[in-house]
Amino acid sequence: MIALPASRPAQDYAEALTRARAFMALDDDTIMPQARTVLLEGGKPSALAVVLFHGITNNPAQYAQLAPAIAQRGVNVFVPRMPEHGDKDRMTNRLSKLTAETLLTSANEAVDIACGLGERVALLGISMGGTIAAYFGQHRSVALAVPVAPDFALLQLPYGVSRLLARIVLFFPNFFFWWDPRAGIKQRPLTAYPRCSTHALMQTLRAGDDVYASAKTRKPLADRLIAVVNRCDPAVNNEATADVCREWSASKPGSVSYVEMRNLPENHDIIDPANPLARTDLVYPKLLEVLGLS
Repeated sequence: MIALPASRPAQDYAEALTRARAFMALDDDTIMPQARTVLLEGGKPSALAVVLFHGITNNPAQYAQLAPAIAQRGVNVFVPRMPEHGDKDRMTNRLSKLTAETLLTSANEAVDIACGLGERVALLGISMGGTIAAYFGQHRSVALAVPVAPDFALLQLPYGVSRLLARIVLFFPNFFFWWDPRAGIKQRPLTAYPRCSTHALMQTLRAGDDVYASAKTRKPLADRLIAVVNRCDPAVNNEATADVCREWSASKPGSVSYVEMRNLPENHDIIDPANPLARTDLVYPKLLEVLGLS
């Protein structure tokens, strides 16, 4: 397991707001305005608080439309910017500093904050954020975890092959690769990085390895877990996600669902409204449904 500081759930709403503001204060002048941590709150604890975790190279702007749609249903929403993301310089190299430990420590604080924003806590994330949601669904007593397209294994590779690849890549110097070499710096969304760090990407797989192994030996602590995937996702191996769900179901029958969306184009980021292939008209209703907010 990846060692993290002990959780310190916010004890009340006032503490949650204080800690949320401290989290938001981490967004200095190097962070683009759209990429800063977002808190949408209604002045009192809600029955459900939702934390939304963004994907690698993206930032809270990924939820520019989904977060308000959730908040409009009387839900307090926290969208934390993960470390090394959101720089005004889209060609920054800062992402190479990301580790699984710093990523999950930051996310752990976000979950702690949410404990004071609502009577129950739900976590939803995509890609890297989906792996984070799965990690805390495994290790923390939240009401609901919704990993969307989590990156347990890359490029439709078998889990074992992807895991071996990650270990090999981490032995070599980091380098940056374009998500789409044809688009280059014009890669959309324009609020996200057009390149990814090989080491940062492999660090997210380390978090996924923890979940994959823990699911085989320990009952997940979340009350419910619902994985959502695009059947035509070219970036990750959905079968690895299905494997984790099967392990969860074996130890927690009746509390786990695997939702495969079959009417979407070939695409990984099915949430960001700035992604030209994101069918948010189809995806958002499904995500609101699994959150119990439809």
